[in-house]
Amino acid sequence: MQVKNAVGQGAPVLKYDILSALLVLAAQGDTTESRLALRLSLLITARYSWQRKRFNVGLRELARMWGVTERTAKRDMAQMRALNWITVTRAAARGRVTEHTINVDIALRATMPFWDCVGPDFTARLSQTPQSKTDNIVQFHAPAAAPQQDETLWSSVAQRLHASDPQTYQAWFARILQIEQTDTRLVLAAPTAFIANYINLHFGTSLLAHVAGQDRGIKSVQIIAAS
Repeated sequence: MQVKNAVGQGAPVLKYDILSALLVLAAQGDTTESRLALRLSLLITARYSWQRKRFNVGLRELARMWGVTERTAKRDMAQMRALNWITVTRAAARGRVTEHTINVDIALRATMPFWDCVGPDFTARLSQTPQSKTDNIVQFHAPAAAPQQDETLWSSVAQRLHASDPQTYQAWFARILQIEQTDTRLVLAAPTAFIANYINLHFGTSLLAHVAGQDRGIKSVQIIAAS
């Protein structure tokens, strides 16, 4: 996923969405990710320059802001760097603290399982997928029936997709089948190469968010054309 620059037109909404994603992870994620997401949210709000994509904050200030010891602040910054949520852009020197940038795309990946908890409009915005405009659509066919529940991960995801946007589900996902699932990957088959390519291009991030919402272990979704 690629998040556009959070400056210029639409920037305020995007900034709020990024913070909302981190905060819903802070509210519902595991212990480590929750703590780091909450502290990164505070850091962004208080000290991050969206224009420069940088922050310069010393350990003493971080510790005071987060209400922890400097040792704990140092440990948490190291954990964020290990996750690649933040990256050093200029090392510390005499009289100068370390400068970091925030890898927003990577940090947001950790929040994807919880996007649906905020709402389908939120998922659509962060994944940059078009939402269907039902007011101007002439219906030539009855809407697709809700997918049947079975033992596959895809059936649960399909039900969520249908519930959030029946029009889009009918147009692109109604004929998708699950082919394979491993601990970290889900493989789906589309009836044609065109549909597979279109979903990958326009709905790839949104689809991964829905899948991760059902199974946090899944890190990638592959869509292939049925042979």
